[in-house]
Amino acid sequence: MPKTLLHRYTASPQAFPVLASLYPPLLGSGIRIRRVAPDWTSGELSVHVAPWTANTNGTAFGGALFAATDVLYGALLAGQLGGRYQVWTKSATIDFHTPGRGRMHCTVEVPHTEADALRATLAERTATSVLHTARVIDARGKTVAEARHTMSVRRRD
Repeated sequence: MPKTLLHRYTASPQAFPVLASLYPPLLGSGIRIRRVAPDWTSGELSVHVAPWTANTNGTAFGGALFAATDVLYGALLAGQLGGRYQVWTKSATIDFHTPGRGRMHCTVEVPHTEADALRATLAERTATSVLHTARVIDARGKTVAEARHTMSVRRRD
């Protein structure tokens, strides 16, 4: 059971995009969650470069691009697994391919088979790790940034 009213609403795929988009670090970075599938299997966000979110070159601030790659996978996986599991980023690396300009997006998919496999693994162990790669894509379809996140997934006992 979610601990607070805010936790309960962020556990809803309908409310999560609105509330996560209002979360100050994401809001200030120009990141907006655009959609989350009702079954938590996919989601999409956008990143917009504005004067207050740009670096000294006028392109996307690297921290905003990193945050964009970090937010969805863990939320989708936690949404599918339910409250009996904790999911968080254990480590990550990011490669910046091209300067980010204008509006960019990141789409993440977590098939049910992935969540089911983790549940099966966690039936035998208390914790495991899973690797996920996320890409931020610009309006021309070019990869702006690619991040590899090692996620820690743990049973709540």
